[in-house]
Amino acid sequence: MSDTQQLWNDYAACWSAEPADRIPALGAVAAHEVAYRDPGTEVTGLTELAAYMAGFAAAFPGHRFRIDEVLEHHDRSLARWTQLDAHGSAASSGISAARHHEDGRLTDITGFFLPA
Repeated sequence: MSDTQQLWNDYAACWSAEPADRIPALGAVAAHEVAYRDPGTEVTGLTELAAYMAGFAAAFPGHRFRIDEVLEHHDRSLARWTQLDAHGSAASSGISAARHHEDGRLTDITGFFLPA
């Protein structure tokens, strides 16, 4: 597994992390000034992103993300993911693209939801 694949796996785990663990886990994979956007939101910084993730976890209890594929070059990567429900069944899927900070962490993330 590549370092970038592991980075995306660790980032995906942040979405379903315990509240007390979320910001430290997120800080390990994303720059402090991270920008995140998807069709429903646009947030900046670890605290705002962690709060958005907490809202997701509350709206979808027991759900988690699985990273299915990662493509990378230069300072950018793209991850294809599946949202799994509490029983491990696919609930949705999408792709996320990111620019990486010079230290390798994610710094600018954009998520796209694929049609069902």
